[in-house]
Amino acid sequence: MIPAGHARYRASLTPAEIGRGGADGWVDAATAAALAALAWHDLGRPPGVLGELAGATDAAHALALCRVLAATTRADTTAVWRYLAADWAGTGERSDGRRRFLLDRAQRGEGVNWHDHAAVMGTARPEDVDAALDRDEDLAGVAVIGLALSHPDPWTVLPRVARALDHNRLEVRAQGATALAHVARLHGVVSRECLQVLRHHPHDVAEDDLWTFVTHHRLPPWLWWRRLRARPRRRVPRARHARLPGCAVPAPATPARRVAATVDASPA
Repeated sequence: MIPAGHARYRASLTPAEIGRGGADGWVDAATAAALAALAWHDLGRPPGVLGELAGATDAAHALALCRVLAATTRADTTAVWRYLAADWAGTGERSDGRRRFLLDRAQRGEGVNWHDHAAVMGTARPEDVDAALDRDEDLAGVAVIGLALSHPDPWTVLPRVARALDHNRLEVRAQGATALAHVARLHGVVSRECLQVLRHHPHDVAEDDLWTFVTHHRLPPWLWWRRLRARPRRRVPRARHARLPGCAVPAPATPARRVAATVDASPA
C-alpha cells in the first residue's frame, strides 16, 4: 500500500486516478477517501462523486465510489500508481513520473482551483507554488501562506517565501511577510535568502515577526540595528556585545574629571 502522504506530495492526482488507486488496491479505502478529501478541497469543493467519496466512512461504499470515479475516463489512470509504487519502493523505475504527474501538471495549473481563495490557501505542494509564482497567479501569495501553514519542512517553504518577499507586486510581498511570520512562529527559523531580501527590501511587519519568534542571537547585526532604531530607548544587553560586533550601541565617552586647582594659601 502506498501512504497517503507520499501520493499527495509526489503527484497531482486527478479524481479518476484516485478512484483507480482505490479500485485496484494501490491504496486502501480510508486512504482513497483521504486523498479524495484533499483533492476535493483543492478543486474548490465541486459537487459530485469526489465529494461523496471524501465524506465516505464505510469501506465498501468508498470502494464502490472509487470504481465509479475510475470509470469516468478512458485515459490510462494506472500509470501514475506504477510510478508512485516504484518511487515509494525506491527502485528508480519510471524516473519521468515526477515530471509527468507533478511538474507538468503544476505548470499547467491543474489540481488546484486558482480562483478559489479557500482552495489556494490549502496548497501543500511546493511545485504548485513555484508554478503559480512563475505564472504570476493573482492568488500566488495566498498559496505561499498556505504552504507555510501546511508543509512540515520550513526549509522547503522558505525559498518560496523569499520569492514572494521579492515579488514585483506589493500585495504578494505583504503575503510573503505573513508567510514568513507563520514559518517563524511555527518553526523558529529563517533562511539567509529571506534575510537577504529583507535587507534590500525592508518590511517592518516581517522584521517585527522575526524579532518576536526567532532567537535574537540568530539574527544578523543589521536587523538588530533596525530594531534599535525603531525602538530608540532599547539597549543591547551587555552579553550581546561580543557576539554582535558592530551592532552594540557604543557607550558615551566618560567626561574628563575636573581637578580643582590647588592654591597655595601660605603667606609669601
